[in-house]
Amino acid sequence: SLLPPPHSTRDAFAARASRSALHIPPPLKMGLCGADEPVSDQGLKESRRCTDVLFCLIFALFWVGMVIIGATALSEGDPNLLYYGFDSSGYLCGTGNKLWPSDAANATTNATVNTTATATGATSGPSFSSRKVLYYLDVKEYQTMALIPAKSVCMDACPTKTISEGLSASSFVCTYYGKSGITGLSGVDAWDVQYYDKLSASQKLSSLVMAGPCYPVFVGYSPILNRCVPRPSDAQLSALTASADLASTGLDSAQLTTALNAMSGNRDLLQDYLEDLIKAWVVIVVAGFLGGLIFSIIWMFFLRYFSGCMAWVTVLMTNLILIALTVYCGMKAGLIGDDTVGVSYITASTNTTLSGASASLGVDTGASEDAAVFEIATYIMAALTVLAFLFTLLMIRRIMIAVACLKVASQAIAAMPMILFMPALPMLMNVVFLAWSALVAVFLYASGTVTKTGDNVSIKWDETLQYMSLYHLFGIFWTTQFIAGFGIMVTAGSIATFYWNRAKMPANPIRASLARTTKYHLGSIALGSFIVAVVQFVRVMLEYIDSKTKRIQEGNPLVKYLMCCVKYCMWYLEKVLKFINRNAYILVAVKGYSYCYSAFEAVKLIVLNALRMAAVNTVGDFLTWLGKLVVAGICGFIAFLLCDTDMYTDPTSSSYLTSPLLPVIVVIFIAYCEADVFLSVYEMAVDTILLSFCEDCGASGGPHYAPPLLMSALGKTADPKVRPEVTQVKPSQKD
Repeated sequence: SLLPPPHSTRDAFAARASRSALHIPPPLKMGLCGADEPVSDQGLKESRRCTDVLFCLIFALFWVGMVIIGATALSEGDPNLLYYGFDSSGYLCGTGNKLWPSDAANATTNATVNTTATATGATSGPSFSSRKVLYYLDVKEYQTMALIPAKSVCMDACPTKTISEGLSASSFVCTYYGKSGITGLSGVDAWDVQYYDKLSASQKLSSLVMAGPCYPVFVGYSPILNRCVPRPSDAQLSALTASADLASTGLDSAQLTTALNAMSGNRDLLQDYLEDLIKAWVVIVVAGFLGGLIFSIIWMFFLRYFSGCMAWVTVLMTNLILIALTVYCGMKAGLIGDDTVGVSYITASTNTTLSGASASLGVDTGASEDAAVFEIATYIMAALTVLAFLFTLLMIRRIMIAVACLKVASQAIAAMPMILFMPALPMLMNVVFLAWSALVAVFLYASGTVTKTGDNVSIKWDETLQYMSLYHLFGIFWTTQFIAGFGIMVTAGSIATFYWNRAKMPANPIRASLARTTKYHLGSIALGSFIVAVVQFVRVMLEYIDSKTKRIQEGNPLVKYLMCCVKYCMWYLEKVLKFINRNAYILVAVKGYSYCYSAFEAVKLIVLNALRMAAVNTVGDFLTWLGKLVVAGICGFIAFLLCDTDMYTDPTSSSYLTSPLLPVIVVIFIAYCEADVFLSVYEMAVDTILLSFCEDCGASGGPHYAPPLLMSALGKTADPKVRPEVTQVKPSQKD
């Protein structure tokens, strides 16, 4: 700084004027949580300084590490390990392979005996570049393949010719010739899998009864994710049932159907659902995307004019329901009227068939116990009703403020309607980042070393890869929280402009807020998001520890209880930190404070205005939650009506749906997500208006800047002379 530090208010203004004249920027805030900042003038602070610069630099350096890890993963990873499958011999389809040491001796011996086998094919690993699909040989192993690895080979294409069309090389698939134990076949490579026609008669019979080395193909197969999956047609099944060769295999049609369904049943259902989604794309676009957009905006318009009515109806109905429950319990307890539970009187019975000669007509022996239970419930409900009524009387003024906040938030959004699309920016950033993160994670996983133990193949990571994966995981948490914080601060800054400076709003308050956030406050967002990311990372580690200690927890209930407590506490801590972050970001956007000071001030405002905030959050959260359900429900109903038209119900139509269930569910999900996105802007607007109002009320003689709706809720009138000493800054003078 070229100027000495100010020692008085007059010196402070003089120093500020001198800085402005010399075009000297305000000093940077390098510390993390240093001394408290002086409270500035009321209103939206235009003259700012960079906050939490140190953490902005730390975040930038952290991302250098993320880029290095991404480059390392992309250069060393082999996605083929995930894209293609390993056969039962441990070789990867779709690529070249090195020969496993355990197979080297067998391959060399086979090459010596079989003079026609190429030396390369026998002594080196197989080159499966053209063999991209994995085929499972024995259908009897389909039911247990999830637990026990099934025999499988790599092929150029999935087999489609079946034994019902004749016993030939194309209707049988064999184990690799070099691993079959058979020798002396001419013209067969060590890695051939279709040599049935070259077998002896006894070997063909052994293959037909599914004893190897070849196995019959019963139905046609098609590739799904480079795995051959049975896709039987009605014609194939009919021909197979009529074929005498099926009985020779030792399987009947029921056993075969069960075995095939073990692999293809779920996939068939999944494929039908996916086909329904593709056919119903018009329904998804119209009812899901367009319907969600339109009805979300309609609900926000509805909230602007009817939020007060809805809030008061909700409060009134809550009290009436409590009163009704109290009266009902009192009636069943016999305290009100004669409608008690069971029969409360005893009379002598003259019907010996019903009660015997000496019995009495006490119909319900447990009536007195039930009446006692309802009597206790009556007193409890009466107490709750009285408390709710008193609480309602106490909260009337605060509910009025809550309704006013909702209406002011609607006015703010109406003043800058483009803010409804503000969530698209962080959403796009998240989509790009998560796509990149998923790509790096896949390549990082595929950077390990392939090892073989017996018939099992696994990917082993060294210590460096393990640390890189943890670093990448923490980076995902930190960056996603950073993007969320960025969206919150930009939205809060835009809405705050309406509250503090609505008389002279800039032409584009959203762009101005975006510029302020990007220029001055990325460090504060980095610090706040880092704190939440640490808690999320600890929660993931706890889940990992929990999964590894299941046996210990089963034998020790105390350890299980402690683990549950720790997990719950960390979950609750994350929720609290996100709530504090949200309000801290609002104050950073309004006042330009550092993160720590903003968090401290936000907590102080929350504590001092707890009842007011409780009323606003309760009413606002209920109405927005109700809006999400209404929008999702209406869009789902429209989707169901569209799916019920002839276009989708006629079996002869190309758009026939096997079931409207999945398209309707997808529409409901999309509509709910859209409503959540748009109404999150509304929630953010309410929170910003409320916190600004609390800050305004804390000023001497405040509030000074509150809109007329909020002033009338307090029983005051708007002050035409709003803090004359605060200079309004024109858009051209900003930043």
